[in-house]
Amino acid sequence: MALSTNSLILRQTMIKVKKYQQRQGLIQKAKAMIRLACLFFLAGCTSLELFAINSLARFDDYRVVAGIAYGDGSLNHLDLYLPQQQKAIRATVIFFYGGCWGGCSTINKAYYRFVAQALTAHGYAVAIADYRRYPEVRYAGIMHDTVQAVTWVKMHIAGYGADPDKLFLMGHSAGAHLGAMLTLNEAYLPPEIYRSIKGFIGLAGPYDFLPFTDAYQHEVFGPEENYPASQPVNFVQGSEPPLLLLYGNDDATVKPVNIESLSRKVRQAGGCVETHFYDNLDHVALLAALSIPLQTRQPVLPDIVRFLDYYSQQGRQCRA
Repeated sequence: MALSTNSLILRQTMIKVKKYQQRQGLIQKAKAMIRLACLFFLAGCTSLELFAINSLARFDDYRVVAGIAYGDGSLNHLDLYLPQQQKAIRATVIFFYGGCWGGCSTINKAYYRFVAQALTAHGYAVAIADYRRYPEVRYAGIMHDTVQAVTWVKMHIAGYGADPDKLFLMGHSAGAHLGAMLTLNEAYLPPEIYRSIKGFIGLAGPYDFLPFTDAYQHEVFGPEENYPASQPVNFVQGSEPPLLLLYGNDDATVKPVNIESLSRKVRQAGGCVETHFYDNLDHVALLAALSIPLQTRQPVLPDIVRFLDYYSQQGRQCRA
């Protein structure tokens, strides 16, 4: 009987090993295929390519709590990604995706799983929120949703094992604009929530983009007397949380003056800002550099992780 039991255990173990080897082989093949797809399609990355990238991100070890309502609207939901349970959560990153505030093609939070994978692998919880967009709402309505999303995270993240006083805002393109506004304009968040924001990470964000170049922007941010209030650069005081501004030098969508203008004004005010410019990356490729097939091709992810690691421990004390 003992021999039969041992044989059964051995057989089950061998089956598990074989399945693991097959799974690893599929992962390696998937990486190669997606890497090739990214190289061909990255400049105009569509939902198909994002689906492929996110399919690979699903293999990693993290937990997802999907579809959490943070407000009353149909788009007022967020997905919360948590590191594997044996890892202590360093801090929480709240990510806002772009899409011209609704003025151009916009997809939803599910397509940004790869961003969460990149950060949960380093011990960070990640919240990715959908929000109402133009033409359903204008700028005030969009900002209202971002405030609600951040407020929900602040009020509830402790229940998931994270410190509610260690929050970072992060965004790409128009999402970076939204995160920058919450970081720079203290009027949006209540003081007890604003004090919890330890830093902001902006990828290819528009921070100083007057005069507008697209017709929809006049409607999103209008009337005209409100235009200056839409520009993050106009709210720099020098006391805001540290900023990490990232930009791809091949970006044809957002001009480099946005990063240059904001970083110059923060430094002049005595604030804390880091900038990184990357060759051979355009507007979309900068964000796609966080995906598993591309994480080692450019130092985008290491630069973000270093920023998070430092300020999650040191608070707002500026890194030399």
